[in-house]
Amino acid sequence: MTEPNSEPNSSTSATDTRLPLLIPEGIRYNCQGCGRCCAGWAVGLTEADYDRVKDVDWGSLHPDLAGKELFTHRQQEFEQGLSLYPHHTKAREDGTCSFLINDLCFIHSTFGEATKPGMCKLFPYTFVPTPSGIFVGVVLNSMAAVRNMGELLSNQREYLEHTWKLVIEQEQAQGRADQQLASAAASITQENVAAIKFDVNLAPGVSLEWQEFLHIEARLLCALKEEETTNVFQTFLTLSEILAQALILKNTKQDLSALASYKPSIERWYAETPGFFENMVFNLLAFRNYQWPQIRKEYSANWSASNKSGFSEPRVIKSVVKTVMQGKLDLVGLGSVNLDKAKNYKIDQFSPEIDAFFRRYLYLKFFSKTFCGPPLSGLSMIAGYNNIAANFLSAVTYAKAYALHRNEKAIKIADLYEAYFLMDKEMVSLCQLPKDRAQFYDTGFASPRLFSRLLGQHSLSVGG
Repeated sequence: MTEPNSEPNSSTSATDTRLPLLIPEGIRYNCQGCGRCCAGWAVGLTEADYDRVKDVDWGSLHPDLAGKELFTHRQQEFEQGLSLYPHHTKAREDGTCSFLINDLCFIHSTFGEATKPGMCKLFPYTFVPTPSGIFVGVVLNSMAAVRNMGELLSNQREYLEHTWKLVIEQEQAQGRADQQLASAAASITQENVAAIKFDVNLAPGVSLEWQEFLHIEARLLCALKEEETTNVFQTFLTLSEILAQALILKNTKQDLSALASYKPSIERWYAETPGFFENMVFNLLAFRNYQWPQIRKEYSANWSASNKSGFSEPRVIKSVVKTVMQGKLDLVGLGSVNLDKAKNYKIDQFSPEIDAFFRRYLYLKFFSKTFCGPPLSGLSMIAGYNNIAANFLSAVTYAKAYALHRNEKAIKIADLYEAYFLMDKEMVSLCQLPKDRAQFYDTGFASPRLFSRLLGQHSLSVGG
């Protein structure tokens, strides 16, 4: 893996007055045509998207589309601000997109990429405007992105520039292109640069200036260098300590540049036992990441038709109680899994490939600025990081459960790929939380070192 680098890949010419695209090093992506991305959600369409496809006689082009209801409409909800899009594709009963034929997009294969919905053209790329430039990334709810397959993003600058323009067009089509986006897209002036903000808190109510954020980020990225920590558990604990120290410095009105020389101490966390609250939150997130998607897939059509919330269903309530309070989680192919048994199952040390995967994921989230702030419903840095840490613990437990089932002492990276594919798909919901729910989530996850005891406990079951 390319070593995490705080210096972004940028090649802006001296005469280019736009904010530059800043591209992460060592990150790859090209669509592999597996079709897995095209399942589990309805694709939103703008009016322009819908106009391109609404009059096509799809049934005459392919028998699988004949006589099918291919779209749903939410114009009223869209006008009231309750839906991001006025139209959506209608998924099949198995959750796949109606236009997915032989694992390929039939719209794309028939009429070309330009006809596809804008949302599909942009997936899985992320673009985050900041005062320093537009930071690029990819989300991992694409299996190719999880596996780091394809050409390096740093070699795809022209395509990424094109995709960034599509982002702006999509936002404009939805009526969401605010002054920030307009300034980011325009030629740079003193006034335009001043309009670019990355509004982020370190913790709820603890706001950061852009330069303060960069001081924290630089120290986090430094901690990802392999020579600083010998295993990824140490890395996660070190990152937790850095954020806790940043909060101390900020609350005592000290300069956050002092983080550059800060040396975290993590030994205490190997001896402390996780409490009831930490275990309960962990169990809840395991339910969200792995069981809730399956339940939603089975019942979403009925819920949509009856306008019900899934959490009012008796089966959902029963499953939540079973997982959160009893620590039992249903996994595909395994049935009911005892989470404590899976968490404490002793396995071999992570392979270099697995260790590199975790570090690459952390680097991507930090570099792309997608783990907190505007891209994640305004969550604070600490809350966003705690979510990453919880997902790491959840993924390791997921992989351990399958290793235990196979009676093996080494987890498989394929199981981790599947875990992160499922988890990052659920992260999409965090990007669209209403303000009140986002604030509730932020408060619940804003405790420094929230998962440090669990990280310490888990680490004792990995390696000698």
